[in-house]
Formats: sequence, C-alpha cells, structure tokens
Amino acid sequence: MAKSEAKHILVCSDCTREQARLTGKLAVEYDNVIGCRFSQLPTLLTQLPHSVLVLSWSRADAELRLLVEEAGEQRWPLVVMVRKLDHHDIDRLPRPNGYVLLPGDSATALSVWVERAMQVRAVQCQLVKELATVTRRLEERRRVEQAKGLLMKLQGLDEAEAYQLLRRTAMENNQSLGQIAQNILVALGQQ
Repeated sequence: MAKSEAKHILVCSDCTREQARLTGKLAVEYDNVIGCRFSQLPTLLTQLPHSVLVLSWSRADAELRLLVEEAGEQRWPLVVMVRKLDHHDIDRLPRPNGYVLLPGDSATALSVWVERAMQVRAVQCQLVKELATVTRRLEERRRVEQAKGLLMKLQGLDEAEAYQLLRRTAMENNQSLGQIAQNILVALGQQ
C-alpha cells in the first residue's frame, strides 16, 4: 500500500519499549503511525475509526481478549502479536476470524502482516454482507412459502395458483414477492 493510501496505524503494547520498537518499524513504511497506551486506545479509536490496530502483548490475557473482541465488533483490521505464545494462549483469544495472530518474534516484516490484516478484515466484512443477504433471502422465501400456504388453505388454490396470485399481485403493485407475502401475513395476523 502506498503511504498516501495508508490508514492510521495504531500501535498498542503492554510494554512501552516494544510499542516504541514496533512504531519505529512501521513508521519507515507508513506515514500515519501512532503509538499509544492501553488507556489512550479508546479515545484514539473514536477519533480515528478506520484505523489498523497493531497489538503486542506478552501473554494472551483478559485485556488483550477485550481489545480483540472490540476490534472484531468494530471491524478494525487487526494484527495481534503475542511475545510468549503457546497453545493455551491461543485458546484464550477469540478465534482468529478477521484478524492476524502471530508470535512476537516473527521474522517477517510487520508491514506484510498489516497488509494481510486489512485483506483478512475486508474478506470477513464481505462474507458478513453475503451472509446477511442470504439470510434475508431465506427469510423472504420462508414468508413467500407461508403466504402461499395460507392462500392455498383460505382460497382453495393449488400451489401453482397460489404462487401465480402472489406473483401477479407483486407485479401489479410494483413490489417484491417478499413484500406481498409479508403484507398477506400481516393482514391475516400471521406475523
């Protein structure tokens, strides 16, 4: 990513020396790198909501878990470095869904992980959108089937006739099939 396109990168660590080291490494490649203490992070994230977050902690503790969960809720790209990483630490953190987890002694350039965190978060956000669309469509389909069943029962129609009635009504009223089904369910007290 070109420096002019870079978001703000917020570096937070439970060790001041580690925070300064990581901030310096990232400042070589990015213009907008800010080091901060844990207590400063909420204010900075409010002021700079589209930031990339780089966290470095000695162990996976409750503080780090809280930050990882908040980053997930807010959809912030996140790199988590744990300097004393073992399998128990991994279990203490939320599943790495939407963030990058690596040992603190990783030899790979930190900028690679920042870029990867942005990619991972973008993919996760896209999947969340797609899931919402599929969920909405399934719910709409459920309403259509329910309305079709009510029309079959109340009007003595077969399945094809009930569907055609819904479809024709939708076209005549310039509404979706789901909207017409919802209207029928509400009108008949089924919703």
